[in-house]
Amino acid sequence: MAVGAESAPSVQGVLARPVTVGWFLKRSLLAVVILIVAMGGLAWLTYASIDPTTDGDAPPTATQASPDSAPRLTPVEL
Repeated sequence: MAVGAESAPSVQGVLARPVTVGWFLKRSLLAVVILIVAMGGLAWLTYASIDPTTDGDAPPTATQASPDSAPRLTPVEL
């Protein structure tokens, strides 16, 4: 039995919806909104994680340190 083009069933093509300018603009706007919300949330979480009480507690610089203030070493048991 030979199989030819006559015996093959005809295939009905499913037409895809064409991409229109309106569809593209809606998707682009949605992507921009998602990006803004994500970056805004990340910026807010980063800002909220900064402890305001440690802003002024910087270690003394070499000009502020007195000669009597030697570094304190803590022994570590291994």
